[in-house]
Amino acid sequence: MKLLKIALILMLVSSTSCQGQDKKDSISLNYSAQTRGFHLAIQLENTLLEVSKNNETQQIELTAKQLKEVIDIVKKIDLTSIKSNISIDDLAVDKAIKGVFELNFNGELYTFEFDHNNAPENIQELLNKLQSFILSEE
Repeated sequence: MKLLKIALILMLVSSTSCQGQDKKDSISLNYSAQTRGFHLAIQLENTLLEVSKNNETQQIELTAKQLKEVIDIVKKIDLTSIKSNISIDDLAVDKAIKGVFELNFNGELYTFEFDHNNAPENIQELLNKLQSFILSEE
């Protein structure tokens, strides 16, 4: 009986630890940049990617490999150190395109506003990667 209890405890412990390993990263991203003559919107909800640029919209389902690339880029970004960097004066004279970046990664929400043409380097890398997936589908 004692052996049975030990075996049961070991099975429970091992199954609990395996469940933790199977947990996948969850991600949703919304990015929009707009001025009078330009509009870009990028939306990612787990594996569904939609890019709308100047009223032309394309949508694809990311492969597991593509999603891993995205998650790897996101994990490299120090999201706690990024600051919004948009200037009201530049927006007033259309010198800057306001970009609004929202990322929900594993339950943590991050929101930034910045000049679309002067985005933080790692975020620009992420946005370029997402757009490249759409371009490769054409």
